[in-house]
Amino acid sequence: MWLRNPKSEARNPKQIQMSKFQIQNADSGVSSWSFAFWNSDLFRISTFGFRVCCLIFVAASLCQAADPVSQFIDAEINAALQEKKLTPAPRAADAELLRRIYLDVLGRIPTADEATRYLDDASTDKHDRLIDELLAQEEMPAYWRTVLDEWLNGNQMGRDFGQDGFLTYLEDALKSSKPWDRIARELLTPDLKDENQRRAAYFLALRVRGGDNDAKIDALTAGVASGLFGVQLQCAKCHDHPFVDQWKQDHYYGLAAFLGRTQEHRLESTPAIKERAEGEVKFVTTEQEEKTAKLMFLDSRVFDEPPPPEDRGKWYAKADGGLPETPYFSRRAVLADYAISADSPFFKRAIVNRMWKQLMGRGLVEPVDQMHEANPASHPELLERLANDFAGGFDLRRLMAGILHSDAYLRSTRWSGGGERPRDADYATAIMKPLTPDQLATSIGLATGHFDQLRAKFEREKKNRKIDEITPSIARALYSRERDVQEFAARFRTGGEGFEANAGQALFLSYNNLMQRQLNPSQGNLTERMMKQNDNAAAARDAFLTILSRPPTDDELTRAAEFLTVEEQQRRQTCTELVWSLLCSSEFRFNH
Repeated sequence: MWLRNPKSEARNPKQIQMSKFQIQNADSGVSSWSFAFWNSDLFRISTFGFRVCCLIFVAASLCQAADPVSQFIDAEINAALQEKKLTPAPRAADAELLRRIYLDVLGRIPTADEATRYLDDASTDKHDRLIDELLAQEEMPAYWRTVLDEWLNGNQMGRDFGQDGFLTYLEDALKSSKPWDRIARELLTPDLKDENQRRAAYFLALRVRGGDNDAKIDALTAGVASGLFGVQLQCAKCHDHPFVDQWKQDHYYGLAAFLGRTQEHRLESTPAIKERAEGEVKFVTTEQEEKTAKLMFLDSRVFDEPPPPEDRGKWYAKADGGLPETPYFSRRAVLADYAISADSPFFKRAIVNRMWKQLMGRGLVEPVDQMHEANPASHPELLERLANDFAGGFDLRRLMAGILHSDAYLRSTRWSGGGERPRDADYATAIMKPLTPDQLATSIGLATGHFDQLRAKFEREKKNRKIDEITPSIARALYSRERDVQEFAARFRTGGEGFEANAGQALFLSYNNLMQRQLNPSQGNLTERMMKQNDNAAAARDAFLTILSRPPTDDELTRAAEFLTVEEQQRRQTCTELVWSLLCSSEFRFNH
């Protein structure tokens, strides 16, 4: 893979012709990242610069995790591997685990100081301690609020109004360890008298803005079905589902009937919702028969609605402060009471499967919102046990910790067992995951020093922002709201949940003004630090540790130091290009 920064300054023609710098992965012999200069400014990026790297393989003895959730995870996974006569990959190398845990828990790479502390620690339980420490950090909710928002609202358009408040609601819920069932209830039936729950109304209000009534009902039904229950019902709207016998038209419109009376209600600065006391959802069957939808959940349970009071004046309870009136009977409350519970398999399995995919790279059921009888889990007993354990308290951190402490999570991504590589669904190895747009934007900002520069700006502005202290979570929130950071992350968002590198992304990393500003030496950032170091080997070690969270191999160090050995007037360029090439490497772009 040859990388060339097209915005770098021209070099001496003789240097250009002869200069070649390439780093090889010591174990695999495959180029993890490299670049060269030729007689022109042309450059080539293989597979758009995002080829999956072969990783350093370090064998490590596997120990049985003390966490009870981890224990039954490993028991189920290992039993299935034994049945297939597959030996699981060994534990990943220290540097790989360090980076993986930081990315999965905090959504960013570790700082150079954090990496040094971990790598210098000789204790055998340091990964377990790191997991517990990061799960307890206040930065964790600041990142995971964006993950939950993406699960719930990822495909929705026009998300600006109310999104900041919704993210604050999710962050507060995570900080206080609010159980997932309480969060889900507040999403479906927020108490608008409570300022915090009022922010939760965004989930439904987002789907009833503008458009005709049918479009609103469709958006509500799809959002609730996918976000809370892990199912897609759209194909059962016009007819029974053509591929899933379990889903009939009655299921789609049955869920729609619970939600169809929901309307938008604008408060002064917050999106809100209200519920009517009347109104039916009607649909036409394939036999052209018009039907009124029953209140029917996904398990075919039908609910009756009590007749309204004869006195229409009693259909609603009055409310103060501009809040909407409350109907005598709330269909959404019936849905929440029945479906958001420990006895609801759809509810508890959906979030467990989402969490498993987020941390493990693949859901036990794929796709994650196609949970039905015709699409069984790769490990059905494991999904059932995880769901039942989670339903004991709906504790998101406990679920996360159980997965993170498991041997299955801690394995190397490299297969060394001989023969064909096992399927991802076997979990014999860890699964390589592309960095999400938010992880990429934050990690590049952190590695280059741009994040620290913005944090210093936030410190100077905190009085005007009416903030007492710029804590890590506040810094993360403010950073994510910076316009150029949002534009950066948006460039790497693609439709759906998969990953697809494209030419636009490669060009963005080469030409974008934000990328160039982060690369250019300024205010003590990485490039400036490297330029000021007289020892080229020390400068190279700084770059590797800061960007890749590991020291360079001996071969990498020799080549990097040699590359940085140039005339003084060329030092800015070579330091910039070394940083740029590491950031564009597959080793940086993927969570491995």
